[in-house]
Amino acid sequence: MKIELIKEPLLEFGNNFMCDDPKMGIGMGGFFSVSNKTHRTELHLGVIGTQNNIQDLHDYIARFEGEIEASPEEINSSDETEIIEDGEVIINGDNSDSEMQSLFTNDLTDIEDDDLTFRTNKKINPDFPGFNSDSCFNAEFVNDPLNNFIIKEASIKETLKMDGKLFDKAIRYSDLIIEGYNAIQKKSINKPNVIFIIIGSDVYKKFASIPQGRFYFNLRRFLKAQLVSLPNPIPVQLILEDTLTGKKKSIQDLSMQAWNFVVANYYKNGGTPWALKVKDKDTCFIGISFHKALNSETSQMRASLAQAFNFEGKGLIFIGDQFEWDAEKTNTPAPHLTYEYAKDLVQRIIKQYSEYNRHKPSRVVIHKTTDYWDSAINKDYAEVEGLKDGINEVLGDDCQIDLVAIKESKIRLLREEGKYPVMRGTLLEIDKATGVLYSTGYIPYYEGFPGVHIPNPIEVHIYDGESTLRKVCEEILALTKMNFNNCNYYDRFPITVKFARKVGEIVQYLDEGVEPPNKYFYYM
Repeated sequence: MKIELIKEPLLEFGNNFMCDDPKMGIGMGGFFSVSNKTHRTELHLGVIGTQNNIQDLHDYIARFEGEIEASPEEINSSDETEIIEDGEVIINGDNSDSEMQSLFTNDLTDIEDDDLTFRTNKKINPDFPGFNSDSCFNAEFVNDPLNNFIIKEASIKETLKMDGKLFDKAIRYSDLIIEGYNAIQKKSINKPNVIFIIIGSDVYKKFASIPQGRFYFNLRRFLKAQLVSLPNPIPVQLILEDTLTGKKKSIQDLSMQAWNFVVANYYKNGGTPWALKVKDKDTCFIGISFHKALNSETSQMRASLAQAFNFEGKGLIFIGDQFEWDAEKTNTPAPHLTYEYAKDLVQRIIKQYSEYNRHKPSRVVIHKTTDYWDSAINKDYAEVEGLKDGINEVLGDDCQIDLVAIKESKIRLLREEGKYPVMRGTLLEIDKATGVLYSTGYIPYYEGFPGVHIPNPIEVHIYDGESTLRKVCEEILALTKMNFNNCNYYDRFPITVKFARKVGEIVQYLDEGVEPPNKYFYYM
């Protein structure tokens, strides 16, 4: 065994500027879209809400146009920690839907904080330079009033007071939102790039999460599922009324809100905030994970979810068919795929990825949240052969394939002295194919550790492939910096598996037979 420190991966921004920190990179070089000639100087948005909601949103966004000084106060984030359990990315080891009761606990519903603590350290929380055409962003929000749909206050009050169950009222409220969404779709001459949906305070209190037997009806997931299933969908941004009015105390100061808000919505607009600085730009990164089918009558039903990304963070989502997993019969709670299932799934991914990026990859890396099984381990679940045969049939035998398992590690490393934890990027090589990687930890650039928990490493195992353990771990570290749902320095997990559960929760609410869009930003 040996220990080495992997250098912090660099990201590429506009004007060929290289940097490891997203905020500094944008501040110095601008968005990467400037370099690849896809930059848009206007982010056209539509709004669904009451007249007061729409005015509050305009006032809120207007605050982002000018410079915002970071708060000197320490702001702690939530205590939630993501882990991988039986192939599923979950929070605090809670595999139930009860955590959905905390819907909208983030100040911006879709913008995540991921356990970061923001202090006076201006490297962690720098001043916001202002989102306008003259700043480093070289872009601005534009709202054509014709792209807005006004919901009458009386309609909302009527829905809240109507007789019946909370669930029925929530569906009635959702119908108001869907009506507005359809109206914008059909009547807009110049359609917006993102539609903002403002959730009223009273609506949130009553409908955010409603007990339904063993599960909770989740208003946010339901709304997203209904909207993405409509023809030619437009990405949406959900936001609380109390966020706009300042009544809800935020776990982020205004500068951090601005950074996250702008980056997320620029990406939803089709832009690329930053890109990976990697040698193999023809690599397709795929993540395969699993989630329980919550709308099933049996707890044995599972579904796979795959996410594919290129070096620019352009992401595609693939929802696999539900299948039954008998933990007692297979002697493991962690699901695996049959040969045909694995082959069909990876072929769909490669074909759509190639169409989306207009070229075929020369290398495919698969991150899977469970171990790999081949026919020698279990002939009924020969997923290794299925994945490899599926890739080779589409891309040819010359395509390089790396099959990598990413799981929780039981091994911990301790520093001999000092008050800070192990450095991010620390790799304990157990053997040539297996290592323990710290994707969180002390960061020299910050001169500290920006988390509120003792960092736990992940186990990385190369089941099959030509790449070295160091290269695979370098890529995993880089992919932890590709979450455009915020502007953080890193996440614990790579983007290939980061959002599996959240996407899975949205597709739970799709009507049977509906084929959802495959672009990642629809599910942010």
